[in-house]
Amino acid sequence: MDVRIYTIKQRESGVTAAMTDEQLVFLIVSFGSDKAKERLILRYYDHIYAFAYRRVGNADDAYDAAQEIFIKAMNALASFDKRRASFKTWLYAIASHHLRDVFKNRCAQGFSMPMDEEMPSAERFEESVETRALAAQIMDYLEKSDYCAYQIVELKIFGDMTFEEIGAMLRLSPNTVKTRYYAAVKKCRKEFSP
Repeated sequence: MDVRIYTIKQRESGVTAAMTDEQLVFLIVSFGSDKAKERLILRYYDHIYAFAYRRVGNADDAYDAAQEIFIKAMNALASFDKRRASFKTWLYAIASHHLRDVFKNRCAQGFSMPMDEEMPSAERFEESVETRALAAQIMDYLEKSDYCAYQIVELKIFGDMTFEEIGAMLRLSPNTVKTRYYAAVKKCRKEFSP
């Protein structure tokens, strides 16, 4: 169904789960539909929360990040262009940039573990810190040496996106994305292997 044929009556009564992202965006931008906003946010909230959680490492920070990402997305919705990328790709681009900034701020402030979270065993805590530290080193290395590879690895691992989705987001072919991803993995293995 073409989004241009919606009447005000249909807009008020018919926001459904079957509507496409583009239809929901049209209703939000054109009419300020709160129901369409809610539907769009609910459609992607779990994905964005999980993406943020994998990046920041704890539930409270992931919740805050997801909220901030959706606020940024809703404020910038008029700039969304379906000819350039799908809504999902556009949203993940906003999330990726936001989480990069959060990660940089967190690194500048130093590592801290929230005290309200259950403390893992000493062995698991040490493993967790080592894993996070290595992941941070790898991502920092990629960001400085090959920003495109950094984006690809971040979206593939933390965003759980396909090579096709990453390619659409970065305006690269899926084969180029795949090649750069595996080259980055190989480069990191060589650089960080004991």
